[in-house]
Amino acid sequence: MRRLFLFCLVILIPSASPALAWSTKEHIQLTRIAIERLIADPATPSEMKAWLRDSTPGLRDIDAERAWFMNQRQGINPRGVDGICFWCVMPDVETFQQGREEKKVEPFNVPERLLHYIDLELFVTGDQKREYRHDLSRKPKIDDIPHDMKDPRFVQAGMLPFRVEDCYRKLIGQLRADRLYDKNGQFPRDEHAAHWAGYLAHYLEDNTQPQHATIDYKSSAYFADKRKAPNVHAQVEYMMADDENADHMSVREAFWPVFVKDLDEVKDPITESKDLFRATLEVSLSSYDALPLIGVAAMKATNQGGTPEHPQGEASDKFDTETFYAARGEFHGKEMSVLEMKACQQAWAVKRVERLFRQAWDEAQAK
Repeated sequence: MRRLFLFCLVILIPSASPALAWSTKEHIQLTRIAIERLIADPATPSEMKAWLRDSTPGLRDIDAERAWFMNQRQGINPRGVDGICFWCVMPDVETFQQGREEKKVEPFNVPERLLHYIDLELFVTGDQKREYRHDLSRKPKIDDIPHDMKDPRFVQAGMLPFRVEDCYRKLIGQLRADRLYDKNGQFPRDEHAAHWAGYLAHYLEDNTQPQHATIDYKSSAYFADKRKAPNVHAQVEYMMADDENADHMSVREAFWPVFVKDLDEVKDPITESKDLFRATLEVSLSSYDALPLIGVAAMKATNQGGTPEHPQGEASDKFDTETFYAARGEFHGKEMSVLEMKACQQAWAVKRVERLFRQAWDEAQAK
């Protein structure tokens, strides 16, 4: 079955899509690092460690992870991985496979692609126009977003908070049923805890990509000709780590030590660990604040004239990835580069996966 998945991908997906979150390569590595950290943690129950080991072939130490990050050419296909790290890519695969025939996912009654993001501007109150603004004036308050799947705005805005809840519940259900991974004689074979752990990891990681919290997911507001705006989404997500035309080794060299440092130093600030709907919104609202940094950096990377509020002239056809990641600005009251922002967000993604995996395990054991 998995070979058929990959065969379809080769035929249907010649290049990565700008509409998805972190690259296949990054989803695999962020998930694997979270699992490696849980296994290394003395507080993790031994039975959970055994499940994670059995469900994650190809575990590494941090030095081997660096070598993989620096040298692996992954592309969109989840080749070379199995278990949880295979399943953590499947939500993107399902989006690609749907193509024009967008099958609706239950219980959401929307296509898979709408489960990866939440466009926050659609929930602002009053008569304000639902659009992105550089001054973040179209960012809603958390209490403006109802925990009600029937609210019609979610059909346009996306349903990421509901999908996180759904995957978490399904993971607990499979753990309680002792269906830990696929095995002979188990039907349906692909319905098990490793499956839903991978899916949960995917959406938790999507949650920390700032452009998955806005209607302006390509940061086109920062360009005078929005129809010809560069694909800033792709630059944030995968160009530095897995561009098929350039390795950007200088950026990778600078990124890795910052990311490793953040793995130790970044704290998960989310206070609502049990209310996953609200927690997911908190992550989106926090990540949203990185959008001005991203937009101004994209202007610098293309020599777009004017100001963030009033871009003028024509941007360059060439996007300078090195300039983009080196560009600096303010994020959460601190001056930092786009590279430092991305390292922080991805380290946060690892921490979210660690936390929710352990929380799901403990909840399942307390049946």
